[in-house]
Amino acid sequence: MTVMTFARRILRLLLPLGLLLPLVLLAQCQPVPRPFAAAHKGDFSAIQVGPRAGMLVLPVNGAVASAAGGKLAMAMAKALRQREITAKTGQGHRRSHRLQGTAVFTGYGQLQLTWRLRTAGGEESMAAIQEEAVAPSEWRGADDGLFTRLAGNGAEAIDRQLRRRERGQGRRISLATVTLGPIAGAPGPGGGRLATAMRAALIDAGVPLAEEPPDDGFILLGSIHAKPIDGNAQQVEITWQLIRPDGSEFGKVSQANRVPAAQLNGDWEALAQVIARAGAPGVLDLLQRDPGV
Repeated sequence: MTVMTFARRILRLLLPLGLLLPLVLLAQCQPVPRPFAAAHKGDFSAIQVGPRAGMLVLPVNGAVASAAGGKLAMAMAKALRQREITAKTGQGHRRSHRLQGTAVFTGYGQLQLTWRLRTAGGEESMAAIQEEAVAPSEWRGADDGLFTRLAGNGAEAIDRQLRRRERGQGRRISLATVTLGPIAGAPGPGGGRLATAMRAALIDAGVPLAEEPPDDGFILLGSIHAKPIDGNAQQVEITWQLIRPDGSEFGKVSQANRVPAAQLNGDWEALAQVIARAGAPGVLDLLQRDPGV
């Protein structure tokens, strides 16, 4: 059996025609869009924009030159956008929330960045403190790589706080992050190959990943069980479990198919790609059912 045949069978298991058909009909019934046409008219003066929907990043102040402060603000805005937060620098909307960082050296090579988020009315709504090991000479050099690293760590802390707040309010504004855990039971290099392929497939599917599981995120565990059918093939069953950091299971995705023994005992490169591409949409579907509480 070819790899493509294996892929088609897995896809048939995960995406039955009954699920595909409504999507096709929905697409066919949509009106033809008019480019940049105004969709609504009315009075929106009472709308309160949330921080995730509108954030203006101001230049970092404190122990930083003005040019470098603006550069770090731009890096922070970019890192926030990568985490589904609408952020920009420069001129914001009058209802935008304002985020500003203050840089202080607490010791030689010890940089503290304090990020404060304020509402459009000026009221502080959140603060995140970031401790980083940074040499003063590196800081003065305003290196792009350094600013990208600092902004990434700061944006992660801010996003984590926003997610905790959103989930505490009983709503899911954005998908919870997923940390890919170990994959058990794969022969030879299968576990490593499948982990690499699954990571790429989850990113392509739009699943937000995190290196370490936050307290409001999920961990994805994989397990593989192969049972010989005859001398030439094995029945392979794969289970992806989405669990919370406390160990409780939220849901799982199961895959199963007959695989040639030679392919199963090979280098797994092509097989891992097929399995991951078929399994990742199921993980995304589970995340979209997360009530956020």
